[in-house]
Amino acid sequence: MAQSPSDSDSQVSKQKTRQVVLTRRGNNGPYGTTAYSFRHQTQELNVHRNNVDVVFNGCGQLHINPHAGLQGRIADLGKVDLDKITLAAAKKVPGQSWRRFCLLPMDGHVYLHEGRYLNQRFTVAFKIKVIKPNKLGLQWRFIGVQEGEDPKYRYVGAGTMGQCGGAHGER
Repeated sequence: MAQSPSDSDSQVSKQKTRQVVLTRRGNNGPYGTTAYSFRHQTQELNVHRNNVDVVFNGCGQLHINPHAGLQGRIADLGKVDLDKITLAAAKKVPGQSWRRFCLLPMDGHVYLHEGRYLNQRFTVAFKIKVIKPNKLGLQWRFIGVQEGEDPKYRYVGAGTMGQCGGAHGER
């Protein structure tokens, strides 16, 4: 039976908040702690196999969709209360606010990430808690229940995205 939006928002507001620290990527090698998989809720390569959702790349920007098949988007909501972000609020984000590839993280800002991979869909809200030249601390939580089966049988190891050559615009 389908849930009403208020039921869904109520359940999501109870979602556990998690913390992760990303280090700035300095080479074209393995991601290590420069990337994170919201889908798998880990930085552990043996779990996510480079199927990650965000990368803190050498250019200083947070990149999304770092491997083939990802079709996510990300929006900056500004300095708002992370705990008050709901799926209903996410649907009100103007179209021009969304980025498909990367954005420059801002201290104290909350971001919305809508991820799509194969038949999986998820929505995450996260806040930048620490921002330093080589470190990015995030506090995050799902605001949309993960939908779709986990196609583990399709998770072969993904490659890593190339290193940015320097500063560039948000895309």
